[in-house]
Amino acid sequence: MPERPDAVVLGAGASGLIAAVSAARRGAKVTVIERLPQAGKKLLATGGGRCNLLNDRLSASDFASTEPALVASILGRFNRDAIRSFFQDLGLRLQSDEAGRVYPATNQAASVLKVLELETARRRVRIETRFEAKKVAAPSGRFRIEAADGRAVEAPALVLAAGGRSYPALGSNGSGYDLAASFGHSIVAPVPSAVPLIVKDRLCHFLQGQRLRVRIESRIAGRARQEAEGELLFTQYGLSGTAALDVSESLSIALNREGRKDASVVVDFLPFLAEQDVAEEIARRLVSGWAIKDLASGLLPEKFGLIMAQLVHEAGHAPAGNDPEESGRRLAALLKSREFPVLGTRGWNEAEFTSGGVDAREVKPGTLESKLMNRLYFAGEILDVQGGRGGFNLAWAWASGFVAGLLG
Repeated sequence: MPERPDAVVLGAGASGLIAAVSAARRGAKVTVIERLPQAGKKLLATGGGRCNLLNDRLSASDFASTEPALVASILGRFNRDAIRSFFQDLGLRLQSDEAGRVYPATNQAASVLKVLELETARRRVRIETRFEAKKVAAPSGRFRIEAADGRAVEAPALVLAAGGRSYPALGSNGSGYDLAASFGHSIVAPVPSAVPLIVKDRLCHFLQGQRLRVRIESRIAGRARQEAEGELLFTQYGLSGTAALDVSESLSIALNREGRKDASVVVDFLPFLAEQDVAEEIARRLVSGWAIKDLASGLLPEKFGLIMAQLVHEAGHAPAGNDPEESGRRLAALLKSREFPVLGTRGWNEAEFTSGGVDAREVKPGTLESKLMNRLYFAGEILDVQGGRGGFNLAWAWASGFVAGLLG
């Protein structure tokens, strides 16, 4: 005989666990089903194991979606202060850094998962692990979810919180999309986001392993899309680091979803100096007879000595017979705006987030109930809602999960 709770939550990640708590607090008998052997496995890996669970600067404008108003409607019901209060009431002490990123005071993601597990236990939420949902149907207005091993559970309400496709080994393998599609929902093609970039450039080869704080801009067909400032890491395959990840969403959509071939990033290697100041300093060094390889010494890491000849060539400067001021202007312009064509992105195993998912226009604002199927709700990364790094995506998981768990 299948279990007959009041609500089933499919997915025991961040959004699923808080949805279960939210529903149980309103008196519902809740069962959570999870395909992995344990709940919250992906949560444990967030923030480098520290769990950046929120951002103090959270607002609806931090998110992109097929239905931007949906985010505002959810944050209107469960906002930044409500998320803070929720965890503090569970006994979790929080701390913020200068960028507004909020972490548990323990600096351990395990602390976040622990307080959620304690609350689900207090609320008598049943968690079924190793339950790989293969089929979902709604005969006679009740949802029936069947597992690959023959188990089944039924309930009058279902919350799909199965996640996206990033880090599939941690639970998000995209299987929730097929379940949503079985009820007629459209899926915006998922692509990896907050993901390293594939770039074939000699600079990446010679600077491999070098970390540098830069300003970066993504471009599609020469038009600016996203900007960020942060650490850039040169790798054997291209570019990584927080700066590259922060502008990767627009590039991934263009390359992986739209099949475009005109994507690039433009990097300012010296964001702390004005272009004119760089030009004057390089001109002074040229007049003083500095070797080409040393022109960036003291301004950029010494490894740049390996590529200065190439950059000088790109800037159109010959070692002798040129006007130092003009040569300085040209090289400064290049150091402040070096373009790298982007050929692709790394895969799902290296992506922090998913861009795409269940079309948010098919979900009711304020409740996250399906417009196509009564008592079917969505929460978290399964929806086409994307926030940036820094606690925004987890904030969406908490907010959407709690609201979905209200079941109306």
